[in-house]
Amino acid sequence: MFKLSILFGDGPNMEPSKIAQGFEMFEIPTEVLVSPYLTHEDWERRKAELAGWGIGPIKVASHWLNKPCTTPDVDWELLEFWTKRALKRLAEIGVTGAGIYGLWFPRIENYSAIRQMDQAIRYANLMGDAARPLGIKIMLEPMADPNTLWPTYKEGLEFIERVDHPQVQIMADMNYFLKLDQPFDHIKLAPERCLHCHIAGDHGQPGVGDLEQTHKAFFRVLRDIDYQRGVSCACPWVATLPGDFNLRAETERTLCYLRRLREEVYNERV
Repeated sequence: MFKLSILFGDGPNMEPSKIAQGFEMFEIPTEVLVSPYLTHEDWERRKAELAGWGIGPIKVASHWLNKPCTTPDVDWELLEFWTKRALKRLAEIGVTGAGIYGLWFPRIENYSAIRQMDQAIRYANLMGDAARPLGIKIMLEPMADPNTLWPTYKEGLEFIERVDHPQVQIMADMNYFLKLDQPFDHIKLAPERCLHCHIAGDHGQPGVGDLEQTHKAFFRVLRDIDYQRGVSCACPWVATLPGDFNLRAETERTLCYLRRLREEVYNERV
């Protein structure tokens, strides 16, 4: 059974002390909370701060360096420094999966498509090589943007097959499947490749809008492949209750919603 997770730290509302108890794992934004640009002294303070929050295990990170690797003027020295130090710091706090946006693999007009693909494969391997001794997997996230090298999940799978690095795998974001009308069953094409998932509601957290049947269809695919890893609420958070926005109440409501759907989907087999 998959684990319920939540992404925090990527906005002013997402204070960890105010997140409802009960999420089974957590996800943080690398560039915001684990920046390689922090000095060693500042990083030690940040680590203590993360530990002091007293939340469950932080197993996944997202929000990677926003420097594309497919441009003619790509700075390989910067990419190597940022990647190695970021992954080392993620490993120090127990992260085992680093998510990488597809936006950092853009298609560049008037530049050789062959060179762009070669650079993308080179960077994927650079990340994989840096991640391997740390026990971290790189998880590429197709983002339904036609101006990227692999906008769809299926194209993402094809790309990681070309990379052919054991540490470089993929993640599935439900919203990006919906944006391009991709079938969730594409996850079943290579179930062992999918290492993390993102979900959201309708312009808000899960439970906002009328997406219950969509969420259940997504969960059925995860159930069918015996997916054991995380499903993270990676979304804007909006007020659904009277009064000012209350993160604890909203996350508690979302957690109850997701627990109910997960239980219903897994009980369908009984």
